[in-house]
Amino acid sequence: MICWHHRLVARIGLRLIGLALIASLRPQGAALRALVQQSAAITPGQILLAAACVVSASAGAMLFFWGPNLWQPVVIARQWHSHAAEEG
Repeated sequence: MICWHHRLVARIGLRLIGLALIASLRPQGAALRALVQQSAAITPGQILLAAACVVSASAGAMLFFWGPNLWQPVVIARQWHSHAAEEG
């Protein structure tokens, strides 16, 4: 597998995507505020837009702060090696 995430372009790109997701919260929040002011009842559109805000905030923060480090290998404790072999 090619380690694409170690390149400078990928490191900068991932952080810029995270920043763009965080910046997208302003128009999403404005749209959600407008939907809430239109209707006193909770509508599916409001729920979907609120969920999109949560996903954008979470993914944006994750990509901005961690960037390519999200793809670093994780060390698994020896006690779990036999379980992984049984499942896979």
